[in-house]
Amino acid sequence: MNNEEKILELLAQIQKEQKEMRGEQQQIREDITGLKVGQRAMQEDISAVKLRLELDVEKRFDAVNEGVDAILEQLTPKRRVEEMDADITVLKTAVKMLTQEVAELKKAQ
Repeated sequence: MNNEEKILELLAQIQKEQKEMRGEQQQIREDITGLKVGQRAMQEDISAVKLRLELDVEKRFDAVNEGVDAILEQLTPKRRVEEMDADITVLKTAVKMLTQEVAELKKAQ
């Protein structure tokens, strides 16, 4: 085999390797494109999940706030409780006095 044949053989092998490399490059490009598509899909999914979580959390906070508001509406205000406490003290004193008066009146009879 002479030098020209060797060179032609080497060139043929280089061309074959270049074709293989082009095929591999094309496969890599396709893989990258697929990864980009997958990444976009995941970002969309994450955005959807994030939005749904925000809405769910907001609904739950609203429900909790409504429950708190309902409880607060049912609670007697502190000022009113203090007034009733003062009234009870007055009533207890009055009942004691009346009980003593009734007892004295019974003794007097």
